[in-house]
Amino acid sequence: MSGLIDKITVLGREFTIQTEYVPGGEAKIRTLVYDGGRLVTSREISARGAADNSDAAESAVRQQHQRITETLLSRAAELGSAKKAPAPPPPPKAPSAAAPQPAASKTPRPEVEPGSRLEEAIAIRQTIGPFALAFARPAPKTAGGYERILESVDAALDAIRDAPTYDAIRLDEQLTMIALKSQLETWRLADNDLAMATEIWPTVESFAHHLMKINNRSDLVAFDHAMLTWAMSELGKGSISDELLQRLSGLGGRDAELDAILRQPDGIAPLELLEVLLRLMDQTLA
Repeated sequence: MSGLIDKITVLGREFTIQTEYVPGGEAKIRTLVYDGGRLVTSREISARGAADNSDAAESAVRQQHQRITETLLSRAAELGSAKKAPAPPPPPKAPSAAAPQPAASKTPRPEVEPGSRLEEAIAIRQTIGPFALAFARPAPKTAGGYERILESVDAALDAIRDAPTYDAIRLDEQLTMIALKSQLETWRLADNDLAMATEIWPTVESFAHHLMKINNRSDLVAFDHAMLTWAMSELGKGSISDELLQRLSGLGGRDAELDAILRQPDGIAPLELLEVLLRLMDQTLA
């Protein structure tokens, strides 16, 4: 059977989306994405259930292509309206926490099965979370501020695209990053033009807020709740153990203050860490 082809425009950059059926013992449905004539990313799913039925294979190809194309069109529309939509307000600061109390009973420590979807989701959050935390904020006030922050955006995009988890990131998010890189290259060729920078920034901010939504995934919400419950129980012992800090790394990328503590834990009092964890618990349950 022949494949399906569509063209999608994301941030002014045209991508060609091609979905095809790949026969064989390990039959697959493969979606390829081209930027001009250059392959930039791909997605594959198993098609063993449709291997012996041409109608089923064609239907599966159509469904895969439609799902990906509609997702990309939706993201492109969101990014296109980023300049018009006001940024969401920052979350309210949680009240100061009381001193930790000894745990009344043993709280089970959450475990992450190696190779599981949860482990992958945590790894993806650790990859894209720092971008969301750094750039989900209002525009700079000066030309120098724009220059500094857009250079930081460029470096952050490179770090994400070089990460081992990059291929597991959603296809629409990959294409957004590729298109943003192109915009930043054009901005640099235009001698860091201020007007161009002001046009790029709303997209950066909108994309950062979009990446924060990974924390709403049901498996991550359940993990975060269990990890925070266990961690606060451990803090009830009155000290911060190496195991506690190591386990809290699973929450990396979802809170700037916690990330800073995990990078430099020396001198942090249990009460300070408890305040951060309580605030995160409030956000997890919201």
